[in-house]
Amino acid sequence: MDKLFNVGRLVDFQWKLGVSVSSNKCEQLNTPFISVFVKVLDTNNQLASHSFELSVPEFQDFAQQFKDMSTLMDSL
Repeated sequence: MDKLFNVGRLVDFQWKLGVSVSSNKCEQLNTPFISVFVKVLDTNNQLASHSFELSVPEFQDFAQQFKDMSTLMDSL
């Protein structure tokens, strides 16, 4: 018997590049970052929004993981 693991459906994916220019809590300024905003429709048809920030190398790794998942799904 096959079991399906349902985590919802990605409805919207947006990202933008930003640079911190001033902060009284951060020592590393002028460092680029990526803000990511996603909307997911869960298994109960409820829309959930999530946002998070990544460094540029973290975003590149995140994007590579999506490419790898897409390749895997295409092979099924």
